[in-house]
Amino acid sequence: MKHLLILLFCLLPLSASAQFFNFGFGDDMFPQRQQREQEKITKPEYKGGTEAINKFLKKNFRNPPMDKKLDGKVVVACILSEKGKVLETHIVQGMGDELNTEAQRVCKKMKFKPAKQGKTKVKSRFDIVFPIRRSRLSFSTLQTVDM
Repeated sequence: MKHLLILLFCLLPLSASAQFFNFGFGDDMFPQRQQREQEKITKPEYKGGTEAINKFLKKNFRNPPMDKKLDGKVVVACILSEKGKVLETHIVQGMGDELNTEAQRVCKKMKFKPAKQGKTKVKSRFDIVFPIRRSRLSFSTLQTVDM
């Protein structure tokens, strides 16, 4: 009997609404968290979409002089403020210091429509891909030939 009373007194604080045998199931101790999770989240956007991003990158990216001819891509993660300004940039996938530095420089010049959680503007992340062919920015796709 003594052990049963001790057990009940230990479990009593688990009740979210201070009802004796509720134990917190069904009542959320943090209703604001549940409300935030249900709010619609919209991603950040660049005005004009992907084509406008590519056009901006073509206009502002300066190909650095390089000895080697490299193929691949530079991926830059941009941390955006609540106002859509780029606060920080991080290289997710790089291709050498010159190309990485230039990609980050161009990203810092961009301005986005900020992400929203419900009606509230929030900080967010947006990844930008710089396709590199022969050590130059290139958005053209290579055609394949069927044989």
